[in-house]
Amino acid sequence: MKPNGIPPALLEKYLSGACTEAEKEIVEAWYASLQGEPRYLDHLPDAEQDEIRNEAFGNIRRELNLGEGEPVQTSLWRALPWRLVTGIAASVAIVLGVYLAVNLRTGRRPDITVKSDTKNIRLPVTIFENTGMQIVRHELPDGSMVTMHPNAVIEYRTGFANDKRFVEFSGEGFFDVKKDKTRPFNIKSGDMVIRVLGTSFNVKAVKNQKKFQVDVVTGSVQVTAQGESFNKQEVILKPQQQALFELDSKRLISKTLPAQAKKEIYEPVTIVFEETPLDKVIEQLEKRFNVSISLANPGLARCGLTANFESQPFSNILEILCTSLEVTYTISNNNITINGEPCE
Repeated sequence: MKPNGIPPALLEKYLSGACTEAEKEIVEAWYASLQGEPRYLDHLPDAEQDEIRNEAFGNIRRELNLGEGEPVQTSLWRALPWRLVTGIAASVAIVLGVYLAVNLRTGRRPDITVKSDTKNIRLPVTIFENTGMQIVRHELPDGSMVTMHPNAVIEYRTGFANDKRFVEFSGEGFFDVKKDKTRPFNIKSGDMVIRVLGTSFNVKAVKNQKKFQVDVVTGSVQVTAQGESFNKQEVILKPQQQALFELDSKRLISKTLPAQAKKEIYEPVTIVFEETPLDKVIEQLEKRFNVSISLANPGLARCGLTANFESQPFSNILEILCTSLEVTYTISNNNITINGEPCE
């Protein structure tokens, strides 16, 4: 596995403001490459580029307990394992939303398509589809976030026209809805409608399956089923409760979920790794989450990971892991395959 090609001393100069313009370009290209898009900053307005840089590297300072004007000590950087340095940068990118803001809001990864329906000029429609094999996140116009599994599709009036928050969704996705008491958030999946003010929950509405499912993590959710061939049904869900809508019988039911040893991948956990071999990392993740993880290349098992995950869902942990170890993954249901070159 190739190490990231930037010396810690150069990153120190960048953080202390001592870099030349040429050196700044090298650091920014390295940082951008952590997200798999080496030139993504070039596509953004100058103001947004500055905002991303300031936020990201300001938070790296906070990760290292540095004051705003305090210089980075060379000895501190050299004392840190290099995988931890790259892990800090990667985690900052995800926690701050740099990955979201750049790759998913203003730009596109190759496996994501964003379309605009120009037929209705006054009310254009945005369609966001995850056509790849990884989990991706998409920011909605009100700041709400949806974490989308492969083949998930979300559609909404661009900018939430007429001050309404309404989306149509199919597939599986985790919604973290921004609170706004004046504008309830509505999600339509077939004959099922989910209505919330501000909460987090998982929606599984895959077209070729016989049931649609809603699982609430925080807050409360109102789930309604109504169609031309059946009467209206409605349930209110609290945390750790689930709604199931049976497509054949058109029946909507709810139940309280029992406590389980393994969490679903959208539920957050706290877990720490200290130069832990990847095969041991996988063992711990499989014990914590309801997932199955395999390595396409057995040599990856020797790769070591140092990272501190605090209240993070599986998708964030997996993204940081892959960025830190320079590997990729594919996901099918809850089966994950990690691909990459073996560590030396």
